Amino acid sequence: MKNFIQSGKTLTVTLAAAVVSGQFVQLGNAKLPAVATADFAANMPGEYRLDGVFELQADGPSVGAVGDFAYWDPANAVVTSTVGANAKAGVYAAPKAANDLTARVLLCSPSDLA
Repeated sequence: MKNFIQSGKTLTVTLAAAVVSGQFVQLGNAKLPAVATADFAANMPGEYRLDGVFELQADGPSVGAVGDFAYWDPANAVVTSTVGANAKAGVYAAPKAANDLTARVLLCSPSDLA
C-alpha cells in the first residue's frame, strides 16, 4: 500500500515543555491521551505512545472499577474519577481503591474521546 506511513501506536510530536519518560500528556485540541516514551527537551521532537496500559499518578480519593472511565486532572497532574472539566484519559485497567496514589489506565482511543 503506497500511502501507509506508520502503525499509529506512537506519534512524533514537538511539545513546548520538557517531559520525562512515562509522563502522561494530552496532545492537541482533542486532548489525545499519550505517554512519553523517553525524556524529551522542550521544543524537541519526541515519541509518544497512544495505546497500552500505564501506571499513572492518581488522586487519593478517587475509586474506579475495571472499565470505568479515568479522567485527567491537568491542574493536579493526576488521574481522577471526577469528570467535571477533566478530559478522558482512558479506562481503569485494574481496580482503583481510595488512597491509592497510582492507577493503571488503558489509554483512550481517539474514537472514545467524543
